[in-house]
Formats: sequence, C-alpha cells, structure tokens
Amino acid sequence: MNKLLLAFTIIILNAGNVFAQISLEECYVLAKNNYPQIKKADLITKTRDYSITNANMGYIPKVLFSARASYQSDVTKIPFDVPYFDIPVLSNDQYKISVDIVQPIWDGGKIEAEKENIKAQSKSEESSLEVQLYNLKYRVNQLFFSILLLDEQLSQNDIYSQDLERTYNMIKQSIRNGVANTSDLDAVAIEQVKTKQNKAKIEAVKESYLHALEILTGTNIDNGLIKPEYTEITDYTVKRPELTYLSDKIDILEASKKNINASYIPTFDIFFSAGYGRPGLDMLDDSFQPYYIAGIKMDWTIAGFYTGERNKKIIELNKKSLELEKQTFLFNTNIDIQNQQAKIKQIKDTMIYDDEIVKLRTNIKTSSEIKMKQGTMTVNDYMREVTAENLAKQSKILHEIELLQAVYEMKNIINQ
Repeated sequence: MNKLLLAFTIIILNAGNVFAQISLEECYVLAKNNYPQIKKADLITKTRDYSITNANMGYIPKVLFSARASYQSDVTKIPFDVPYFDIPVLSNDQYKISVDIVQPIWDGGKIEAEKENIKAQSKSEESSLEVQLYNLKYRVNQLFFSILLLDEQLSQNDIYSQDLERTYNMIKQSIRNGVANTSDLDAVAIEQVKTKQNKAKIEAVKESYLHALEILTGTNIDNGLIKPEYTEITDYTVKRPELTYLSDKIDILEASKKNINASYIPTFDIFFSAGYGRPGLDMLDDSFQPYYIAGIKMDWTIAGFYTGERNKKIIELNKKSLELEKQTFLFNTNIDIQNQQAKIKQIKDTMIYDDEIVKLRTNIKTSSEIKMKQGTMTVNDYMREVTAENLAKQSKILHEIELLQAVYEMKNIINQ
C-alpha cells in the first residue's frame, strides 16, 4: 500500500503543476525511473521470454519437406536372367517428394537445462542493471543535501540581513543623538552589501544544483525539498545489489552444470516419413508409388563423457572466484561502514557544543550592543561580534546538514 501511495505521488509530481515539496525518497524513485538505462529492464524481460519460447520449440515436432529429381549414369541390375520372369530395370531418372516428421519424446533434460540457463542469465542482467541504478542514489544525495544546506544558509542570511537592518537603524538613531557618526553607518552598510552579495552567490549555486537535480529526476522542483528526519541506524546488515548480482552469477554457473549433466543422457525420438516417388520402397517396381516409414530412434553422444567432469571443475573454480569477490566486497563495505560510523560520531561530538557556542556568541553580541550604545565599544568591534554570531549559527546549520547527509550515506552504503 505504501508503494502504491508513493507511486501515485510521483505520477502527480510528474504532471507538473502540483504545489508540493519533494522528499529524498521520491527523488530516488524519480531518478531511477528517469534514467535511460531503466528501459533496458523491459528489453531484458522480453529477451528472456522470447528465448524461453524458442527453447520450448524443442518439444514440438520437427517437420521437413523435401523434393528431389535426379539422373544417374547407371542403375542396379541383376546380372543374370531368371527363366519365365521378366526382371524390371530401374529408370536412370528418379523422383522423390517426401515429408519427414520427428517428435522428441525424451531429450535428456537438455531443453529444461537451457531454460534454466536463460532465466539465470536474465536474472543476472537484471541485478547488474540494479547495481547501475543503485549508484544514482549517491548522486541524488550529493545534490539533495547540498540544496538543503544552501536553503538553510539563505535563511540564516536573511536573519543576518534583518539583524544588520536593525543595527543600521539603531546607529542612525545614535547619530541623531550624537553618539555615533556616519562612518559607523557606512561600516554597517558595507556588511549589508556583502550580505546581499553572498545571497546572490548562494542563490546562483543553488539554481545550478536544482537544475542538475531536475535533470536527474526528470521533474520540476519549484517548491523546495522536504528535509529528512534524523533516524538512528541500528541494523548494519549489508543488503547491496552487488551481492545479489554476484549470487546471480553463481546461479548461472549452477545452471550450466545441468547442461553438462544433460549431455550424458541419450535422447529418444519417434519419426514418420511419407513420400511419393520413383522408385518407392520396392526397388523392383519402377513406377511412381507412395510410401511411408515410421519408427523410434535413439541418439547418444558420448563426447560429453570426455570433457564433462573437467568442465564441472572449471565451474567450481569460477564459483570460488565469485565467492571471493563477494567476500572482498563485504570486506571493503565493512571498512566503509566503520569509516562512516566514525564520521557520524565526529559530527555528533562537534554538534554537542554548537548550541552552547551560539548561545555564548549571542550573549556577547547582546552585551556588545549595550556597550556600543553607551559609547564604550566601537561599531567595528560590535560588527565583529555580530559576524561571529552569524558564523556560529552557520556552523551549527552546516553540522546539522552534514549529520543528515552522513546518515543517509550510511544508509546508501548498507542499502537500508
């Protein structure tokens, strides 16, 4: 039900005129569905179905129509005369039209082995495609959290701008009271211009990131992004599609064993051949005549006995190689998990002090404002404290987004 609701939401978003924010999970799905390689999934399925249908054709009768006309320089003759019996002589020109039907009744499991191999190959191609599509998550994460950070910076920039506007008005009043001069006002004005400049820079970068995310997801993102909720990760079991892909490669090797086993077994067919020609089955009758032959036959190719066991050993070696690849992948992934855990812990440890630093910076700024009004602190010194408070808040915002991004990168590492 949840998947249906998500799919419905995505369809609406693609309609283009829905005024709603978009979540990270929706971006994952949209990017996957928009990626050109996703079309390959349908091609893999169709190829598998056609190949299985072709394999099933091995069960139906094989029909061969043939016609032949020939002339031979000599024919078989009886080299003596039989008294009172006129032995016919075959004609040098001979004709034959026939239809041959062969119905397999036991193929030794070759067709089923071929179908298993087709399915295993198709499944491996699908899991290989999933690996490619899964890597899109990393690109979505980078753009999504970069945009979130820029949004937070713009919000803080606006707050800082309002703080500067309040300071500007406060100094104007101080000038009228003879406590400040116009150069102090200019110092605040310069900082206001820098704030506008910084806002323009942030908006330009955000626009480029938004455009890149829109191209990746194939949808317009006009109403912002939904900030993900922070959740603790408790299960670090790796469920990456790369593991599925390697397992599917092993399944292909297992399926190929069935082909080897089938090569040891004889096959049985029933056949029927009907024709019309001269001569027929009676070689002593030189007239045109119909005929038929029916029977059962066995074919047994013993070549498989020469190479089958060695081929099985090669398959086992290849399986061991793939198992080593899985172990290597898990080894490297576990290292990535440990590194990411350390990164998350570092960010958390840093964030412990963010609120305290912001609080202290705000207290200092408030105290400095009183001193400035009393004329015991210059405007430039006060502006340094205002800027320091703003930087502390920016740092806090950065750490919050970094923590979210680090958590979702961890989810991406383990596929949670």
